[in-house]
Amino acid sequence: MRHHLPRRKLSGLLAAGAALIVAATAVAAGQSINLDLKGGYRNETKVACQQRNHYTAYHRGRILSMDGYVSPAPALPDGAWRVKIKVKRCRNGRFVEIWHGYARGNGVLLNGVKVGHFRKTFRMRTAGYFFARAYYYRAHPRIRSRAEHFHVTR
Repeated sequence: MRHHLPRRKLSGLLAAGAALIVAATAVAAGQSINLDLKGGYRNETKVACQQRNHYTAYHRGRILSMDGYVSPAPALPDGAWRVKIKVKRCRNGRFVEIWHGYARGNGVLLNGVKVGHFRKTFRMRTAGYFFARAYYYRAHPRIRSRAEHFHVTR
């Protein structure tokens, strides 16, 4: 019966080590940012610039509304911090930046936790395959959201 005791201790040590690594990663990550595209009339999976992605379709000429959150909220007064949002378009087989803008941030309570909220719009003038991403540069290292892909139709 005693020969199983070292295995239990080893598995306990491995589990504790894994938990410690996860906790250290969460502390190191510190802040996170997300971006959400509003509206759209259809969801589709397409290949653009040699990448298969989920795309939300929008009509050309419309205004794309975007908003998101920085969590936890930056330790600055409302309106004193900002997020950069970049839009890239698929051209000649690669995504290239075609626009960027800045959104001022404000602190809001979300599920009892203070987070930073931002909002920005972008007029979709041309058809094509795009993605938008939000960046917060005051965090070290900078943080960025996932790429949110969208398809502008005619």
